Amino acid sequence: ARSLNEQAQRQLADLQRLGKEQALKAAQGSRMSAEGKYRGAEAQLSYSEIRSPIDGYVTERPLYVGDLATANQPILTVMDTSRLIAKSHVPQSEAAILKVGNPAELKIHGIDEPIKGRVSLVSPALDPGSTTIEVWAEAIKPNPALKPGMTVEVTMTAKTVKEALVVPTPAVFKNNEGADYVVIAASDGHARLKTVQIGVRDAEFSQVLSGVTVGDPVISSGGYALPDNTQIKIEAPAAEEKEARDKAGDEEKDKKSAEARPAKKGKE
Repeated sequence: ARSLNEQAQRQLADLQRLGKEQALKAAQGSRMSAEGKYRGAEAQLSYSEIRSPIDGYVTERPLYVGDLATANQPILTVMDTSRLIAKSHVPQSEAAILKVGNPAELKIHGIDEPIKGRVSLVSPALDPGSTTIEVWAEAIKPNPALKPGMTVEVTMTAKTVKEALVVPTPAVFKNNEGADYVVIAASDGHARLKTVQIGVRDAEFSQVLSGVTVGDPVISSGGYALPDNTQIKIEAPAAEEKEARDKAGDEEKDKKSAEARPAKKGKE
């Protein structure tokens, strides 16, 4: 009887252990199923959240809550305004001397203080269908007034020449052969065309490598299309007279008024 009792106890223990294992397996199966459903719900939720890969400002929002978004349709435009670039198209002769890192200035219409910048890219190829090259100037510390899409005036400095012989850039012209020339007010009251070799230049002054010397009276206003050996009268024109002469600069006259400035040494 004792042996039968011990055997019965062992059988009962085995049945209890087997029942616990089956219950444990069932619980584990339920847990895994619930975890799978949870991860699936997380994935579905993540599809409803859109994150921008950059920090910036929303500049365009074509869709709002409730609107239908189709495939490949932009729903937001985000711009990083901490790094703004002005793209310009520069003649190849000028782009050839520009390098990445050259100083630049960005001028906004209506704001006196220019924004400091630097050349960040000089395209290695010509623009399609033209003879210009794309050059980027990056604003170092963008002014809050500078907005994406604005038009700015860009000045880039490729080279600085100390004690250069300079003349006003508007006083430099090109002849039919493409050579640069200036018009000199000779001491006999006549205009003389002088071929010059130009070095670096900006909107205000051009460096003269040869052709004129310090003190030569270069005609800075009214010299356009002025024939060689034309009798002239030197005077300082009023702004209105200057504008009128510039518009009618290609009209030949027997006697013309002009403003002469001496070639001078200065920083370019």
